[in-house]
Amino acid sequence: MTRRRRRQGFTLIELLVVISIIGVLVGLLLPAVNAAREAGRRTQCLNNMRQLGLGLTQFSTSNNTFPNAGTFYDPPGATTSNIASIFSTSLAVPGTTSPVIDMMWNWVVDILPYLDNTDMSNAWDKSQPYWMGVSQTANQPPNLLVSSTPIGILRCPDDINSQPGNGNLSYVVNGGFSLWHFPVSTTPTFQTWTASATGGSWTTITPGTNGEFSTSDFQKMGVMFLGTTAGNFPWDHKTSPAAITDGMSNTLLLSESTLAGYSGAGSVAGTGFLSNWANPHPNFCMFIGSAHVCNAGAITGGVTCTGTATVQTSTEWTGWSFANAKQTGNFDFINAGQNLSQKGSFPFPSSGHPNLVNVVMCDGSTKSLTATINSTVYSKLITPAGSRLNPAIRQLPLSGDATIGY
Repeated sequence: MTRRRRRQGFTLIELLVVISIIGVLVGLLLPAVNAAREAGRRTQCLNNMRQLGLGLTQFSTSNNTFPNAGTFYDPPGATTSNIASIFSTSLAVPGTTSPVIDMMWNWVVDILPYLDNTDMSNAWDKSQPYWMGVSQTANQPPNLLVSSTPIGILRCPDDINSQPGNGNLSYVVNGGFSLWHFPVSTTPTFQTWTASATGGSWTTITPGTNGEFSTSDFQKMGVMFLGTTAGNFPWDHKTSPAAITDGMSNTLLLSESTLAGYSGAGSVAGTGFLSNWANPHPNFCMFIGSAHVCNAGAITGGVTCTGTATVQTSTEWTGWSFANAKQTGNFDFINAGQNLSQKGSFPFPSSGHPNLVNVVMCDGSTKSLTATINSTVYSKLITPAGSRLNPAIRQLPLSGDATIGY
């Protein structure tokens, strides 16, 4: 009797079936794995921002004000009649004014002691600009070396524009709706940045003559502004916690920005120096809402606001509906910066996270805002005292039903 030989192994068809099943399982698992990794990176980003928010709130508690977004040295002879024009021109095309206003440091330097970086704070020479590469004090490192040293919590894991080993910065503070808050002339103007796919340019938008905006309005529309080392000029303005009348939990303090941080000399903003986490140029240290709130959505600059002087009592001023409006040719809405690559080319919130941007509120809490957040809601989150603005543009209270994040 012949015994049938037992077959060993798989047939080709069986092997192909197993491989197909494994492929399907991998295909099903990969999105879940990628989603889990992204959730982990987003959580790390929120943890970083929470520590920075605590640093800023501790500073405000100790000093009764938030620090400057960026601090500059004003030259001798600066007066109310000439400094605004010099300051504005110097920021637009740095190095072209005489005398040149020197860029010293930004808010990160001010809160170093509250970030467990006392050694860096002690090493910082506040008599010298951040870009100074030669030490002016014996046995101390120069400011450029200090500010080129990476600090882990200043970088978001999803910031693909960061460069490891340099002074990266992924987070910026709330500057309101203008990069410069003091009148360049007798009339306050929106100093904004018209971003484009190839870079951008400085743009001035002049409010109308109906009294829609004033200097005090500009100071109520943001939390942290540009200031001076002296701190006693008319354009020096710091926000106290008590001035945030719309509520600390309803006001933005920090946002992500993938176009801040390290870049080599000659960046798109024209600083002429390399940038890092200490650069006080507003394109690198703050974010603003779209200045199209002033010109009711028009893309080009140099136009007049089309607001109305009618006192707002039961309806919102229409201009606020353009704070985050997506329009053809408009790059100043949330996350439009994801399509750009040049540092300093986008002083608006931008994130490496899909469809959202992480933020910190003035009470230190963190949120994830949808990139498509309603413009009127967004304008209220930016503005710390919207209820005290000029009656023509005054904001109504933020509705408890408003969806402001996940």
